[in-house]
Amino acid sequence: MALTSKITSGRTCLVTGGAGGLGKSIALALLEEGAKVVVSDFSESLLDSVAAEFQPKESVLLLPADVADAGAVESLISKAVHHFGRLDVLVNCAGIFDRFEPVGDINQDLWSKVLSVNVTGPYLLSKAAVNHFLSRSATDASIINIGSLASEHGWCGGAAYTTSKHAIKGLTKSTAAFYRNKGIRCNLVMPGGMNTDIVANVANTQGLDPEGSKMLDAVVEALDTPISDTKEVANLVAFLASTRSSALTGAVIKADHGITTLI
Repeated sequence: MALTSKITSGRTCLVTGGAGGLGKSIALALLEEGAKVVVSDFSESLLDSVAAEFQPKESVLLLPADVADAGAVESLISKAVHHFGRLDVLVNCAGIFDRFEPVGDINQDLWSKVLSVNVTGPYLLSKAAVNHFLSRSATDASIINIGSLASEHGWCGGAAYTTSKHAIKGLTKSTAAFYRNKGIRCNLVMPGGMNTDIVANVANTQGLDPEGSKMLDAVVEALDTPISDTKEVANLVAFLASTRSSALTGAVIKADHGITTLI
């Protein structure tokens, strides 16, 4: 039987952090591949500012939500299911950066904020999505977590960000193991450097720690690190969201142009 030209046709996908950066590219890629997409972001004004980019309108639902708030997450999943009738795919893309500070310097408020968005958020969303998938006896539901090279390395972020991205790898592995025979897949994408604004959207307004930045700059210079276009990573996520990737679960996929093979 011939494959359809659009790999996510008939799939309903939820993308968090979908109003900017990688999240927006993922949402647009899924739409282009025929999916119905719920685009969620913390910022309602940002959602409004990019609304015209998501077409066709009948295939898109824009919903603001705080992913670290359990009630907001339950409402988000409920509205998505009510609007489109079901959910097939969750993409946990929402995330914030820290100041690149080591553990001896980072303050607890910033630590807590980064962990709440980057770890508690995906936990809450995955829990709600998994329970929906089980309730409708899904046969090929997919959760895609967006990690980072910081999911395995210590030079890509400060203590809070690095810890949070290591945690997402663990959540991915656990989810894949427990639900492997229950119609739910879970995979992790680890992008390298990208042309996004995550560093600009640091969790406070003080900018990056200069010592931490020096370490990253040294690695980037030594490895001549390429910068990926977000569309490259988005196309990978679209594949993982489709049934064509049905054999993949618990996979950790580096989208870094092979840079970490040099380390």
